[in-house]
Amino acid sequence: MEHFFTSAAIAIAALFPIVDPIGLVPVFHNLTRHLTVAERRRQALLGVISAVAILVAFLFFGRFVLDFFGISLAAIEFVGGLVIAVVGWEMLTQPIADEIDEDEREDEVFFAPIAFPMLAGPGALAVTLGLSNRHDNWLDYPGFVLGIIVVAAIAYVILRNADWVLERMGPKAIDVTNRILGLIVLAIAAELVFNGIADHFGLTVTD
Repeated sequence: MEHFFTSAAIAIAALFPIVDPIGLVPVFHNLTRHLTVAERRRQALLGVISAVAILVAFLFFGRFVLDFFGISLAAIEFVGGLVIAVVGWEMLTQPIADEIDEDEREDEVFFAPIAFPMLAGPGALAVTLGLSNRHDNWLDYPGFVLGIIVVAAIAYVILRNADWVLERMGPKAIDVTNRILGLIVLAIAAELVFNGIADHFGLTVTD
């Protein structure tokens, strides 16, 4: 059982900075500001459910995709690390978008762009694939699923209360938090790239 909770903790620690629900608050607020409170909460709930479905599908079927195309774990870790590095660099250097063009406003935004690419974007998918290929116990998979659900639940609570979060924290505090998380995401990306190079050349990466 300890292995189960350890796997869940690993998934939460790896996914939460990349999903970055706090940094998504201004975007979600502006995407749904023309909707009623009940409808905004519905969009948040459907968005996180869709994101969980996408990530869990990648968790269970990602390895089969890699095997089908003959892609090694080292390659997916290296490329995934680069993708995550791009996400982290954007979080660290670019201001959070806080305006949505009026022509782009839609009533149904839970799948695109909320679920994908906001919640289950390329970085989150790369991490999920990495998790699925790093399991060494049958309890890893249910633990990873629990971790995904926990991150999604946190994201739902934050997005459901986006107005309150934005009012209490303010855009500047959210921007600072986003940049700090971006630094963590860059560190995760570097770790994946190092592991990918080490696996390819049969080297040992020490802590």
